[in-house]
Amino acid sequence: MKIGDREVRIVAPDSLTLRHEIVAAAGSNWRRAFGAALGICWRGAGKPSTRYAACDYSPLKYGGEVIDELTSRGDDLGEIMTAGGEAFALLTEGIITEKEVKETADFIEPAEE
Repeated sequence: MKIGDREVRIVAPDSLTLRHEIVAAAGSNWRRAFGAALGICWRGAGKPSTRYAACDYSPLKYGGEVIDELTSRGDDLGEIMTAGGEAFALLTEGIITEKEVKETADFIEPAEE
């Protein structure tokens, strides 16, 4: 996937606990959870300099810092969220089932316009 002109390679972390923390955070703020997933999974050039430990191991704080850093570089928020969504999906593999995702999606009411 790409963000701007950078190719982004994502790899899920080995830590199941870390994956669970980020997935659980999506219930409070999915945008920040997507940012956290992207930062944790990003490998190689262009990876945000923000560190999870420096954010007190808070996925929501970390996700916000990742998003802020990338947007301050001039990256498009839509591209960041798309990449973050792919990273988040990678984190959920083996944690939540497709049935649970559908049940959650059916439960969430669409935003009013």
